[in-house]
Amino acid sequence: MNTEYETVSDGNLLAVKARFKSIPMNLYGQLIIMFNNSEKFENFNGVISTYSDAYDLELHTGWDRYQEFIADLKWKGHFNNNLTTTLMSQLTDMADDYNTAQRFYKSVTSYDYDKVDIALFDLVSRIMHEKNLVLESVIQEITPAEYADIMKKRSKPVEKNEPSAESNSQLGKDAVVLITKPILSPVKGKPIYELKVGDVIMTRVTPNSERQNYYIDLMQLREDREIKPVPSEVIDIKAGKGKNEPVEILTRIGRNIYGKLIEEEKQVKLRMYNPDIDSVRQKNGQLKKTEKSTASSSKLSLYLLLIAFIALTIFSILIFFSW
Repeated sequence: MNTEYETVSDGNLLAVKARFKSIPMNLYGQLIIMFNNSEKFENFNGVISTYSDAYDLELHTGWDRYQEFIADLKWKGHFNNNLTTTLMSQLTDMADDYNTAQRFYKSVTSYDYDKVDIALFDLVSRIMHEKNLVLESVIQEITPAEYADIMKKRSKPVEKNEPSAESNSQLGKDAVVLITKPILSPVKGKPIYELKVGDVIMTRVTPNSERQNYYIDLMQLREDREIKPVPSEVIDIKAGKGKNEPVEILTRIGRNIYGKLIEEEKQVKLRMYNPDIDSVRQKNGQLKKTEKSTASSSKLSLYLLLIAFIALTIFSILIFFSW
């Protein structure tokens, strides 16, 4: 048990990182709570999973990587939905309860790991209904400058082929340009060199950054751990004159949401949008599943039922008059 405690430097933010597991129940989890320098919850996140690698991230890992690790588990679908939802609800209640939040904050600022672990153990064990829980935690200080720098980088992620600010401004100040990949169809597809503005092709938003994943979830394109393809209207094509120069295609996915894809191969065939099997776009730019095939099937069923009913009625009448 600790008898002497450190004290947090004035103005610094605090991150409480914890990982926990229950081998008998095959449950593993991580959580992080950020306190700002106003003694309030800045943000928090947590996950409970049946995947053992959810416990593998070491506590000495930086707070920013810790947050990304938890978010990544959720984006991949590697979590127990009910338990994780309950964990997030409990953390929200903790943040909203002034007295509870202040007691926990006091334990954190004084580096009282005994009290910190007891509070977190009670919270998690109530959710998992497990008293033989293994839990460990670490407290990390973050300077305001470091925190601001990380948040700034996150708001403007830098990645290969990411659309420039210039391309966004040409579409309007509210435009969002995402990196996409074309869906190929070697047999029935349209050759990329025949593509023209106004064509609607099928593309897939690549889940390779926090920003990309945010819009994937916003448009509800994640299903069974897969990213669903989305109809995309071609609005600009830039093809270099050189044989080895890539083709750059700008598409409209929804209202103020655009896609940019770069295809190195100029002989590929792209899958075109087919309203009979693909998602269709509403006028407001949102997406919904096509109901055409389902409607046709329903009409056919009703038609057959009607014929059967008429035939049965005629048969009954004939029997009646034959008596």
